[in-house]
Amino acid sequence: MKRALATLLILTMLFGLAACGGGKPAAPAHENKAVVAIPQDLDSLDPHKSNASGTQEVMLNVFAGLLNFSSGGEILPALAERWEISEDGLIYTFHLKEGLSFHDGSEVDAADVKYSFDRLCGKDIKEPEVVKATYADVIDHVNVLDDHTVAIVLKKPDASFLSYLYIAVIPEGSGPSQAQTPVGAGPFRCASYTPGVGLTLEKFEDYYEEGLPYLDEVEVKIFTDSSSAVLALANGEYDYMSVAYDLVSQVPEDQFEIYNYGSNTIQLLGLNNSFEPFSDIRVRQALNYAVDRDALIELVAPGSQKVYSNFSPLMEYWYEDLGELYPYDPEKAKALLAEAGCSDLHFTCTVASEYDQNVNAATIIKNQLEKVGVTMDLKLCDWNTWLEKIYTEFDYEATVIGFTGKLDPDPILVRFTTGFKRNFIEFENEAYTDAVLSAREETSQEARAALFKKAQRILGEEAASVFLMDVDFYIAVKKDLEGFVPYPVYFIDMKNWRWAE
Repeated sequence: MKRALATLLILTMLFGLAACGGGKPAAPAHENKAVVAIPQDLDSLDPHKSNASGTQEVMLNVFAGLLNFSSGGEILPALAERWEISEDGLIYTFHLKEGLSFHDGSEVDAADVKYSFDRLCGKDIKEPEVVKATYADVIDHVNVLDDHTVAIVLKKPDASFLSYLYIAVIPEGSGPSQAQTPVGAGPFRCASYTPGVGLTLEKFEDYYEEGLPYLDEVEVKIFTDSSSAVLALANGEYDYMSVAYDLVSQVPEDQFEIYNYGSNTIQLLGLNNSFEPFSDIRVRQALNYAVDRDALIELVAPGSQKVYSNFSPLMEYWYEDLGELYPYDPEKAKALLAEAGCSDLHFTCTVASEYDQNVNAATIIKNQLEKVGVTMDLKLCDWNTWLEKIYTEFDYEATVIGFTGKLDPDPILVRFTTGFKRNFIEFENEAYTDAVLSAREETSQEARAALFKKAQRILGEEAASVFLMDVDFYIAVKKDLEGFVPYPVYFIDMKNWRWAE
């Protein structure tokens, strides 16, 4: 098994998986196409309204932002060739590359940038609702200086702002139609989409990186049963697929390379802190002591690193080592539950069935909790239901989910601040919120790191949820398909793929 481990030092930020249509995989000698298999449908083709990391993973190939990022987390130019930041940290001036086109043939200009960010912030006349609070909270207004120069003015300094700017720039006025007909400036255009079946991507000939992409077409196919999908992979129906560890042995080694790498994705047993038993810190701490992380990792994703807060050790500079904050101690778990009057604790854990790794982890946790007298019912739902009921409406008791990392600590840790729209575990802690939000206004990286480390420690000590591991990914790639690169965020970068000659 080939191990492609990258030391991901993240310097500076986003959004699921996508799906696609039929056909046999490309034979490199005569067809310049590839087939990607993914386990869930897209939550929206609209890049501003999508929330799922799995959707981002595919659709980053369709859209382009002002900036991009490298496999090591470095911020790179994209539609903008350069930028300046005012001394007070409030004005970001971007100079666009000239001669760029969207998939519909229209030119990319400053008016499109203004429109995109106005729409995100709820300042577009036709769409006055805030689309992404992350942008609305920090952006005051956007000024068009000329056709290829735009200034984004912030409400207050935000040291993480550049890391948010791979968000899609879309043609002016195209927002209402993006969900049906996505138009971006990325390396591939969306040729067709069938909900629940898949997505076909075609090479965009006028992509701004000369010579890319190499492939003429990529089909992204949705599968619903992992075992059947691995059989299809072995039969040559797919060229790329993320594989759960327990199925890796079924992938033909003579046909596929298995890449195994740290993902900057934190898997957690998310506890809804507004559910009465979980409002008691003793109950949350008891569950942390009751879960044997080492055993869980060995069974679900060997090699993964255990964690005690929502932060990956891969982000070394920002990471707070919480050591053995909650060593496996079932007796201590029982004592805390008894002290809290919850010796007969019974709750339901709802998990999206499309993600085997999360279902497997939930099943193991269920068995571990039984040893301390806790009954955890396991309820499966589809991904769209999970997004609606749990991530949006907070209508649940517990869940197992993988939270994808970002290019900066802020969007990772802001998820649990008081008042944040997607704080789905409903954790509230004034000191935590103050630490995370204060880091936004710090210009010193050292000072920011100290605040983020403080926040991680609070999250862990308060047992906001049961944080489990930074999940190792196992990716099967056809041996003669070159150009695979792992990233610190969810992204299947297809533009560099090519068949070996």
